[in-house]
Amino acid sequence: MNNMDALKKIYRSSIVALSFLMICATTAYAQQEESYPTTVSLQKCREMALQNNIENNIAKEQINAAGYRVTAYKTNYLPKISATGLYLYSDATFAETIEGGNLPTFVPDGQGGVIPNGGFAFMPDIPLELKLSSTYNGSLRVEQPIYTGGKVTAAYKMAKTGLEMAQVNEKLSEGQVILLCDEAYWNCVKAKAMIETATQYKETLQELHRTVKSAVEEGMTHRKDLLSVQVKMNEAELNLTRAQNGYRLAIMNLNHTIGLPLHNATEVADSFEEDSSVNLIPESFGTSNSFDITLRPEYTLLSKQIELKQQQINLVRSDFLPNIGVMGLYGYTNGLKMNGEKLIDGANFAALLSVNIPIFNWGEGRNKVKEAKVESLIAQMQLNYSQEEMTLEATRAINELNEAHLEVELSTKSVEQALENMEVSKERYNAGMETLSDYMEAQAMWQNAMSTLVSAKASLNLSKTKYLKATGKL
Repeated sequence: MNNMDALKKIYRSSIVALSFLMICATTAYAQQEESYPTTVSLQKCREMALQNNIENNIAKEQINAAGYRVTAYKTNYLPKISATGLYLYSDATFAETIEGGNLPTFVPDGQGGVIPNGGFAFMPDIPLELKLSSTYNGSLRVEQPIYTGGKVTAAYKMAKTGLEMAQVNEKLSEGQVILLCDEAYWNCVKAKAMIETATQYKETLQELHRTVKSAVEEGMTHRKDLLSVQVKMNEAELNLTRAQNGYRLAIMNLNHTIGLPLHNATEVADSFEEDSSVNLIPESFGTSNSFDITLRPEYTLLSKQIELKQQQINLVRSDFLPNIGVMGLYGYTNGLKMNGEKLIDGANFAALLSVNIPIFNWGEGRNKVKEAKVESLIAQMQLNYSQEEMTLEATRAINELNEAHLEVELSTKSVEQALENMEVSKERYNAGMETLSDYMEAQAMWQNAMSTLVSAKASLNLSKTKYLKATGKL
């Protein structure tokens, strides 16, 4: 009996512990889910997309790398200091003997010279032994370029231009990310509005279905009319399902763009229910002379590419111009024994002036400089060609923006007219002056007009972003 009680206590304790763990896990999961935003605005989506886009982050790191490169090339103006240590061990011995013998002796001649006096002095053999074992040297060297033909300056300016290009490239990347984000965002708004339109159309058909069903039950109309309405309701149900699926896919694409989990329950803040979501176009929009193509990052990049090629000319030319530099050396050497005694043991200072003047290279320098000039000319030609393309792109964006704005205006009128036509058709149908098929056609016309208006509003908002990007104002 005691064993059974103990087992029951263990069982109860396990159940309590398991319940506690499940509650903690559920709470943690809920907190994790809540950490992601649910309703996001267009500006918030842009910020998140810029923060999570890989290409944009790479562009930012390229700016850091270019900044380090500029700092590195700037140091070429300053002296370079280096320390060198050498150690040599060798068991080789260099031996030589200076032979001795009888050497003549001399006496002064009274006129500042000497004359032999007929005597001799004996000199013994002199053995010489040189050993290299345990020889070492330590030195400190300072090098300073004085004139390098402009190589240091050209390399430094090229590095600075590279930094500016990296910064412009980040702006270009941001524009591309924003355009991609806006497209995903307005597709979500469009898909949500399509669900509302499909729902309204379905509700209209449901109301018609109730009316026709009552008429059939009272024997006022044929069952064929009821079947026709049911067919339309099936189509409306299918269109509503498609709209819901399209919205889910649009939200998943938006989540992917802004760096959220694909199945995050994201909602967009904007809608097409109010005209405020479609801002009016400024007066400066829509004219071919209202933009400056030089504001585009692509134009700036190509311009910087020309600057880079011009500095490349100076860099190539510097290889074939005189180079002048100085070097100072202070070191200590110990070693080289002569007959067991150290031959070298002390410090010394040395200075060196180096001058290198190319004289003849079979035209190599001239041809390389010409090649660099041709590359600069090609970069200028690419800029001119791309400038025309960018102008065409901006003009096309203006036209698309104006067309989208006109489409919104005309679609709005079409919706009003289709709504009025549907109301008149409903009254005529209820009065028995119009057939059911004509009334359902009027409903379909209204639903198509609503769908066209939603697409036009989404296109207008996206056309604004494309226009701003094409004119360098994004």
